[in-house]
Amino acid sequence: MTKNYIGVICDDRRGIDIASGIAGRGFSTAVYMTSFNTFTGEEQEVVHEAASDSGLLLIPDFESFIDALEVPRRIFMFSLDRGFNDKYLDQVLHMLDSGDALVNLCDMNYIQAGDIVEVQSAKGVYYLPTGFSRGEISKEAGLSIMPGGVYESYDAMRSVFIEIAARDEGGFVCAPYIGPAGSGQYAKMVINGLEYALLEINTEMISLIKFFCAPDNDEIVELLYGINSTESQSYFLEMFTDIYSRKDSETGVPVTDIVSDRVDYGQSVVWCCDEGFKLGMPMSVISASLELRFMSQLKGERIASSRLIDDIPAVQVNPAETREFVEDLRRAAYLAVLCALAQCFGLLRTASDRYNWDLDLLAIARTMQVNSYTRARSINRVIEAYDRHNKLVNLLTDPYFRKCASNYSQCLRKIVIRAQSAGTAIPALSAALQYIDLYRTPKLDSGIIQLSRDYVNGTGYERSDYPGVFHGNWDDHEQLLTQSRAEQ
Repeated sequence: MTKNYIGVICDDRRGIDIASGIAGRGFSTAVYMTSFNTFTGEEQEVVHEAASDSGLLLIPDFESFIDALEVPRRIFMFSLDRGFNDKYLDQVLHMLDSGDALVNLCDMNYIQAGDIVEVQSAKGVYYLPTGFSRGEISKEAGLSIMPGGVYESYDAMRSVFIEIAARDEGGFVCAPYIGPAGSGQYAKMVINGLEYALLEINTEMISLIKFFCAPDNDEIVELLYGINSTESQSYFLEMFTDIYSRKDSETGVPVTDIVSDRVDYGQSVVWCCDEGFKLGMPMSVISASLELRFMSQLKGERIASSRLIDDIPAVQVNPAETREFVEDLRRAAYLAVLCALAQCFGLLRTASDRYNWDLDLLAIARTMQVNSYTRARSINRVIEAYDRHNKLVNLLTDPYFRKCASNYSQCLRKIVIRAQSAGTAIPALSAALQYIDLYRTPKLDSGIIQLSRDYVNGTGYERSDYPGVFHGNWDDHEQLLTQSRAEQ
């Protein structure tokens, strides 16, 4: 039997689409769909037809799948199921021999991914934990992926990556080597955090339009079209515009009017925020977006408290001022997006330094922009910023970002004040304003916290006029504080 050059392990049609995209680039491809036997006969027929149309070999069991692959084996794994790795990864790795390669497109913790890289490298297996910026999956579009792991593993799969990857207008291949260990999964973890922020910022923008201007859905769609024609253009705005134009087929009611407000969340964004805490990097816009999802789960408590805490009457925007209000809001939301980008790329830069990964932030930004949910004009500004200066400490120090922060911060401030005065929660926009205000403050009033810690725990404090660490003699009841240098 003729062996297949590539194998794909998946659990739904999206995996079939990935395999079809790979096969469409000229690679014979076998697919093991783990959930196939749970499908109805009609569903199985649909999958068979899709596989047949793409020239895929659909295999019903794992052992036959492994046998159907050329040696050395080259396997891709993909699922959105959080438990997919736990169910199948060890089984796949157990069957691989020295020289085989496994590209894992599933989200997983970067530390766990790095541990597996180390173990498999010792066996000679090329394990590549790979971030996957999901977008359109087709032969024409190609994949935007971020492989991490041992460089030799990347090199072993380079020819495949070059063929199946998406490309930007400049010919950049959207499958750059990210770095060692679990750095590819780390980059995807941060991108997941960015996606949460973008979704929340756009949601808050629309919420304020509805709250203060009371338009119907057709008017919202028209406003979104206008906003998306500006520098704010993004895939998520395109998606929101489409969603607001949809009606429920049974009732004819806009689907946005009947959807539940409870939203689930994934562990990768929890890891992202945890990593911010671990490295001492602010991730406030992303954290606020995640905490909104926590609050959304407390439906019963929110309903109960709404009966106990009075609403604040909202003052509607004068119709003659609607256009100005919406433009202020657009600028405020756009600046919040830039803050989220600054925080995400700041975390990537810090992780690169701390973990000795030497991440190419320009390459990551370019990969995020092509065939990815994060694609937006703002990502082009990130690309331009790192093209100008690839060692930026913070994107807000780039001329474009700095100009936007200066020009739009008053819009953000006006919007936050107006929303909070009306009792409308806008966690992401508020967090963005706090981030800017803190980042532009040369001297914070937090020195008292240093003194308090020394007062209670004797931890010492730094002075602004002399170098070193000092202890205060707080037991001395004289008003003048005596000090001593801490032992170096």
